[in-house]
Amino acid sequence: MQRLKLLLMLILAILSISSAAILVVLAGSPGSVTAFWRLVLSIPVFLAVNRSINIPKDVRVLFFPTTAGIALGIHFVSWMESLFHASVAVSTTIVCTHALFSAIFSAALGETPRPNQILGVIIAIVGVYYLSGADPSSEPIGVVLALIGAVSGGVYFTTGRFARKKIDFSAYILLTYASAAIVALLVSLLRGHPLFGYSAETWVYFLLLAIIPMTLGHTLINYILRYMKVVPITASVIGESVGATILAYLVLHQSLQPQAYLYMFVVLLGIVLAIRGR
Repeated sequence: MQRLKLLLMLILAILSISSAAILVVLAGSPGSVTAFWRLVLSIPVFLAVNRSINIPKDVRVLFFPTTAGIALGIHFVSWMESLFHASVAVSTTIVCTHALFSAIFSAALGETPRPNQILGVIIAIVGVYYLSGADPSSEPIGVVLALIGAVSGGVYFTTGRFARKKIDFSAYILLTYASAAIVALLVSLLRGHPLFGYSAETWVYFLLLAIIPMTLGHTLINYILRYMKVVPITASVIGESVGATILAYLVLHQSLQPQAYLYMFVVLLGIVLAIRGR
């Protein structure tokens, strides 16, 4: 029953985060501003569901949510900005290579992945690589920003896994999101981006980002990381690239080469291998 529950939660989380790229593009505001409001608005939503927050008294424990929050802030800011320099398919598939970095970081910290997980991640990454080449019009800066998002995403997911026995889940989420929001705020101020003055439609997209990909996506993933290892989770999250690509075609009319759909199948195959037996 527990395994089925986690699987259903993982499916819901992947479907939820798949909407993020589309909502970011539709919002149309600078990446750091969108990241800031996505995080800030998600906090009251989370508190409405989790009213009991046990903030740790040992300040040393704060290392985990602070590290995860800084990494998440960098992940969001860089990736969201990359969406305006590359197609959704290219940006999202590159940032989803955080699975590879998560595997490297978690292995360095002593969590040895299984052979099928390693093979699954490799196959999925290969599929992502070829899928990212389906749009040659993407700017190099978009690719670089997405790659920065991938590395920081690997730090974020790995920290979430290893923090599970150190700090209460609710406190971890609250402090992580707050730390990430501070990073996004600082970037916005340094770049001179206004935090207010956007249209009502943009604010609707900010709120949707906070509810769907943030609360139903990232929060669920952080919860699942307390029961499953990093590699199968992050490999599953690669499915976001497929979902986002399909939504980009349907909503934004961003089309890909026909062979891109073959690469999507390869990505899904890698995911299946990575989570098989978990």
